[in-house]
Amino acid sequence: MFTIRAYADDVVILLRDEDECTKLPQILHTYSMASCAQINVQKSSLVPLGNWAATHTVNHIPIKRKAKILGLTVCASFKEMVDINWSITSARTRATMFQHIHRNLNLLERIWHINVFCLSKLWYLAQILPLSSKYSTVLDRAISFYVWKGYFYKLLKTQLHLPITKGGIQLTAIKEKSQALLTRNILRAKHDESDPMDNKFWQDHIPLLCSKTTTLPHSLKMIWEIIESYPPTTVTNEKNQNTKTIYTYLMKKAVQTPRIVEKLPNQKWGNIWRNLHMANIPTAWKTTVYCYLNQIIPTEEKRHRHNLTDSPACKKCGWLDTLKHRVTNCGAAKTIWEGAKALLVKVWPDSQLHDWFQTLLVLDPPTKQNKFVTVWLASGFLHYQLTKSLHKMEEFLHMLKEEAAKLEMKDDKSSQILKELKLLQLNSSLNLV
Repeated sequence: MFTIRAYADDVVILLRDEDECTKLPQILHTYSMASCAQINVQKSSLVPLGNWAATHTVNHIPIKRKAKILGLTVCASFKEMVDINWSITSARTRATMFQHIHRNLNLLERIWHINVFCLSKLWYLAQILPLSSKYSTVLDRAISFYVWKGYFYKLLKTQLHLPITKGGIQLTAIKEKSQALLTRNILRAKHDESDPMDNKFWQDHIPLLCSKTTTLPHSLKMIWEIIESYPPTTVTNEKNQNTKTIYTYLMKKAVQTPRIVEKLPNQKWGNIWRNLHMANIPTAWKTTVYCYLNQIIPTEEKRHRHNLTDSPACKKCGWLDTLKHRVTNCGAAKTIWEGAKALLVKVWPDSQLHDWFQTLLVLDPPTKQNKFVTVWLASGFLHYQLTKSLHKMEEFLHMLKEEAAKLEMKDDKSSQILKELKLLQLNSSLNLV
């Protein structure tokens, strides 16, 4: 009946009653005689769990309120164990983000950094202990501060969690991912018939879990509600008892439409989002265009609507300062706009005014012909117009040439991308239209 887990020279033994306590010393003595290894009493500890009396010891091993086992701090109280472990882990995660907060990363790079590096330590703990709403909120605030540092306007957290084809940038949802990990482990344990002790546990405790008067912590009640709401056909299927499937199921329940999609429902947003995240386009360009499409760039007109400035007029030319004005008609930016149209005509000779607007301003070219180069040019054009204070045609063309050279270095010489880029003829003169 003993439950024993061993890792390297650390051994963890779970005792359930006093009868097992009386048998353990003799077992340890027999092991010591057979292996010529002595149990180090000073490094050992006994942690009474639940209602276990704190006076009963084994082999004079000191009784402690908590002990660290494989990176997890085990305490006598379940609530205390959840609080201590998540407090330590969340503090370390926030410290990691703070260490990197001054790095020169754009929005998409910050999201990748969070998903791959900053949150990696959370998932070990999340599959063992439920994440409480307190620490979920603390982590969400830290992530929001890290992601949006330097930005005036922000997007909703729920939009960032969406897939890229739905207008999001796939920021991992901490609450849902933690629930998915713990739910996966509970489902596997519940349907594992190889362990008689687990089977007895579920037989004894399922009525308690389903009871409305259960005294389980709120975080565990939520996990059980997820299991109960999970489709019965998928619960019994082992292929669906994985974190990805459960996480996808939870995210579908929390899906939200981006505000810009609700504001402009007639645009073909599916095409626009796919074009935005097309491969081989620099992430700096994608970040600028993503902010542009979601209209979170602080123009004077937008700031005036929110009572943050006295006038909606552009400080450079005096016209109404909108996004369209900035990229097409503000001073020297008009020259870049004409130059971008001239480059687009080289790729797409029979294009008209409507096509130029649809491609360069909406990122949704009406034709699939040479699609990569048109989207690449539009992304570079918007990035340059919205990030540079002084607009010069030579500088704009130099930026395009540099990025084209990077693609030439990493791509096959006969690739379709390079064939399309050659159509731009970046080294030749421009005929403005």
